[in-house]
Amino acid sequence: MLNKNVYIISVLVFVLLLLTVLPVQAQAASTTFINPVAPYSSADPFVMKHTDGYYYFVHTSQNWDKIDITRSSSLSGIGNGERKTVFTRSTANCIGANCYSSNIWAPELNYIDGAWYLYFSAGSSETGTPNQRMWVIKNTSANPLQGTWSAPIKLKDSNDWWSIDHTVANINGQLYIAWSQIAPNQPQQIAIAKMSSPTAIQGKATIISSPTYAWETSGGTVNEAPAFITHGSKVNLTFSASGCWTDDYKLGLLSANLTADLTVASNWTKSANPVFQKTNTVFGPGHNSFVKSPDGKEDWIVYHANDGSGQGCAEQRTTRIQKISWNGDTPVLGSPVSSATAVTRPSGEGTGDILYRIKNKNSSKVLAVFNASTAEGANILQWTYNGTGDQRWALDPVSGGFFNLRASHSGRLAGVTGASTADGADVAQFASTGATSQQWSFTPTQNQYFEIKNRNSGKLLDVTNGSLDDGGDVKQWSDLNNTIQQWIFERVN
Repeated sequence: MLNKNVYIISVLVFVLLLLTVLPVQAQAASTTFINPVAPYSSADPFVMKHTDGYYYFVHTSQNWDKIDITRSSSLSGIGNGERKTVFTRSTANCIGANCYSSNIWAPELNYIDGAWYLYFSAGSSETGTPNQRMWVIKNTSANPLQGTWSAPIKLKDSNDWWSIDHTVANINGQLYIAWSQIAPNQPQQIAIAKMSSPTAIQGKATIISSPTYAWETSGGTVNEAPAFITHGSKVNLTFSASGCWTDDYKLGLLSANLTADLTVASNWTKSANPVFQKTNTVFGPGHNSFVKSPDGKEDWIVYHANDGSGQGCAEQRTTRIQKISWNGDTPVLGSPVSSATAVTRPSGEGTGDILYRIKNKNSSKVLAVFNASTAEGANILQWTYNGTGDQRWALDPVSGGFFNLRASHSGRLAGVTGASTADGADVAQFASTGATSQQWSFTPTQNQYFEIKNRNSGKLLDVTNGSLDDGGDVKQWSDLNNTIQQWIFERVN
């Protein structure tokens, strides 16, 4: 009996020792992601899901001089796919309404009858935007990141007024185009027309929305950026209202019967209230598109917004996505989700870990584990990114809006040594214990960077002495309002 007990005790000791040596894996793969989904300025975003299984994300540069397309195998990963500039503005210093040399805005990608069509707004080089018009380019390659795009073709109805933000959809076999227009002595309105082809508008547009409600006139009388979504027996058209230079930029909703002639204004009904607007942490949400989840079971909204008040139409705007629901055939958009909030990944996207590299703003180096160690207590530092697992982190949500930072190579969590609350306490990797010293919150600063704050100490993840070197130590420190304490999350899968 004694020998048996000794044997059992020996086995238990061995198991305990083994657990202290082997990396502790998380119980389940990360099933969430965080917004923004593109770690760079990306206003006026548009995302489409193609039959080749890829998502295509199009947006303009912050200088309004080119259009990029990103090709991604996942919806939540649209910001980190293969990316290519497919159109750059003309360098000609032209004047008038037949130019595309300035202000490249609001691109939209469509695949129609075996060809790609990239729609965008552009104008001439005068001060302001007096000659903004609609344009389209065509590509017959199977992959829009390849092949040759045609020269721009101007899109206009018989009026040819100031026009931006056009969107194209096939409704009951008829190709429609909706856009934002300014006619002489009129505010910025939503217009719609039928198309005789993907590159030609038929006749004269019909105005289906003018900014008349108070929520449409903050900072300016603006209706712009329409986006179609159909459901059941309804065609819905969201649009952005009020000035994009205000925090009050928001979405309104128009609806019509699916079988109606959409160029008859009386067939449309406008909701009396906005359907998507600012919160205490998200400002100026708008200019959206809609897209299906990978399995086609969910509808998602894609939009841009700011993290801070007063950021307006500048380069702070980033792309965010979130799931919507339905009340009958009417979309329920809810409220814009704050940056760095855990969002459940789209249905059918997969179950593997979503991983990020966490890059310091001051040094441009990333959070890493010393020598890629899997050992308990291995030091965390900064290093030039090389793609190894110790530089890739899963963000596992815990209670209260906090996250564990889990190293993908070891399964261990970033934590403050000894649960210290002191400035300069070291940060290392540890097996998960549920301690608040292993939990972090993310606070937006500017230009898509975040402060990473420890739940236990309230102090920030910091690179010691602002080091620019590989191996610069990472510790916690009181808030210095400094770039050495600012980090960006860049998706790597």
